[in-house]
Amino acid sequence: MQNSFQNKYSGLDEIINLEVMKNYNESIVSQSLKYKKAPKQIVDFGAGIGTLSIIFREKFKLTPICIEIDDVNKQYLKRRKFNVSDSLDEVLEKSDLIFSSNVLEHIEDDLNILRKMKNNLTNDGLIYLYLPAKMSLWTELDEIVGHYRRYEIREIREKCKSCGLKVVASHYADSVGFFASLLMKFVGYNSKKGIGSVSSLKFYDKWVFPISKFMDTIGFKYLFGKNLILIAKKI
Repeated sequence: MQNSFQNKYSGLDEIINLEVMKNYNESIVSQSLKYKKAPKQIVDFGAGIGTLSIIFREKFKLTPICIEIDDVNKQYLKRRKFNVSDSLDEVLEKSDLIFSSNVLEHIEDDLNILRKMKNNLTNDGLIYLYLPAKMSLWTELDEIVGHYRRYEIREIREKCKSCGLKVVASHYADSVGFFASLLMKFVGYNSKKGIGSVSSLKFYDKWVFPISKFMDTIGFKYLFGKNLILIAKKI
């Protein structure tokens, strides 16, 4: 699902490039498991090529059901031996954790998806959302990749409430990334060289993200960040 807009840009290349960000990707996954210990069934909604599902499986010994609509991505997921479905409607058993990273912003009717997520939860199940934050960080790249929005915390909290969900926690993530995104807004995005290149992603992951993660830990996540995290459950 993260690659549903390949016709607009080199989506597959970009998703593959993001796999070099091992610290960043592992952080996204591990944070979801802080809120839900040892879930029996996990859904990775909008699994892409399985970058984060692989971390669930290899590091935490948990194998998600992958929801993905893009045919190329689905082939990747099947080669990586994941169970793949087109929609939550095909997942017959209730889920303990519905995990979704950088997906809802690609979906015009995000309220409908939030309702489907709620309906697929066990009574004590959780939804974990990792989303791009702040419309003030909107750039041409958001348009190119098919984003309908970047989220404000109040906005996504209100949407969850309207769908019958109670927000357990919400805060920003990647506080240093906020300034990196501002830089991209003024300098521009170039996946071949400079900002967005594989070398720049590796540099950010190795040297900058650990600083960002520390800053989040000491409280900056309550002030600003490139992304936001929201955890919700049924009311």
